[in-house]
Amino acid sequence: MAGLTAARFLQAGGWPIVLLDQSRGVGGRMATRRIGASCLDHGAQFFTVRDARFEEAVRQWEAAGWIAPWFTREGHIRYRAMDGMKVLAKHLAKPLDVRREAKVETIEPADEGWRVTTGSGQIFHASTLLLTPPAPQTAELLSTCADRLPPEFLFTLSCIEYDPCFSLLVTIAGSSGVPAPGYVRPENGPVEWIADNKQKGISAGIAALTVHANAEFSGRYLEAPKDRVARLMLEAAEPWFGGQVTAWQLHRWKYGRPVAANRPLYLLTHQPARLAIAGDSFGGPRLEGAFLSGLTAA
Repeated sequence: MAGLTAARFLQAGGWPIVLLDQSRGVGGRMATRRIGASCLDHGAQFFTVRDARFEEAVRQWEAAGWIAPWFTREGHIRYRAMDGMKVLAKHLAKPLDVRREAKVETIEPADEGWRVTTGSGQIFHASTLLLTPPAPQTAELLSTCADRLPPEFLFTLSCIEYDPCFSLLVTIAGSSGVPAPGYVRPENGPVEWIADNKQKGISAGIAALTVHANAEFSGRYLEAPKDRVARLMLEAAEPWFGGQVTAWQLHRWKYGRPVAANRPLYLLTHQPARLAIAGDSFGGPRLEGAFLSGLTAA
């Protein structure tokens, strides 16, 4: 969201933009998967609006038919993407020059700008570079030119921490036991929340649940075998299944959620060339935070 937002804003202002994404698709943690005929968001499930700048964008997305309200809690509407979070990212990326499966391997200062080399050997030159991966990955990419970057810039980057998260995707024969509107937060145990993608309106057919583990459990079992992690999560979430499990998949988000801290909305330096860093690590651990970080950096 941070990179797509920044790119759209800059392109509208006349900047020539190229986005490099290591994945086959776009969206990052705005992620959607399929199990058979079922569609499941397995990263961000919804988003809320607090800032007027984000509210303006959300109104445009809703008018375009990309999103819709899901439910309201604590005074804030929870918005869902109509066909899954990944599809919202695809809509945002459509007018942009996105190079997929372009994993950046090295970043080097060159000719008052930057030279970026991908794993396939492609080389890109630019006067300005905006990085939006998780902070540890960004720091690793900048390691070859760290001696030319301001120490305070690198220090801020090094202080950013993340909580991991396991995401378990489950299909259930029949209806689920998750109460309307399709979202529940258990009072105890390793499960932080469960979302029913069928009730949310992005999946048809049998029940399709996304189960997210809390940070404590995810950190403890981060390197454990997937079958063991899945078994523990299935046992903890079983009271909300309402039927027999027909299939499951487990995904590990190593950098699931940045630990909240008082940081600027982005980082910017002109040494050795113009370089900005943005993402929900700076704007706050919500989709809105990533949007505001990307927008402000741009």
